[in-house]
Amino acid sequence: MWKIKDPELKLKVNQLVVSDDRIATCCREQMKDPTDFILLESEVFKLSMRVDKDYFEEVPEYNPDGWNPFPALRPPRPGNYLVYLNGRFEHQIRVSYFNTDFRSWDQYSGAAVLAFRELEIEPPDDDILKFSAYKRE
Repeated sequence: MWKIKDPELKLKVNQLVVSDDRIATCCREQMKDPTDFILLESEVFKLSMRVDKDYFEEVPEYNPDGWNPFPALRPPRPGNYLVYLNGRFEHQIRVSYFNTDFRSWDQYSGAAVLAFRELEIEPPDDDILKFSAYKRE
């Protein structure tokens, strides 16, 4: 997704009723044309503005069903994730908890995590659990 790099410029453009989705669409359509600017048009007012292409950057979008680059993207909520590791754990996939309050992983430094994806594991059925309870009595 394309975004405006400068937070102050982004705020001003958004105040002129040009949404982030509209900015991304305009960039996608105009980034490869020969001009050196992006033409942004307000969705509400009859207003257009030219912004140099240098003010934009392409950032990856979060993919809940696939791998996401870390630290370019961070998990959207706390929880357990599969992590692809580097460093002394090179090329290993493990499970780690991401704490959004501290914006960090519980077991690995941020430098060791190259990518992450949601961990979707269903709990055992009641049929399985009843056998576990039966053996413990």
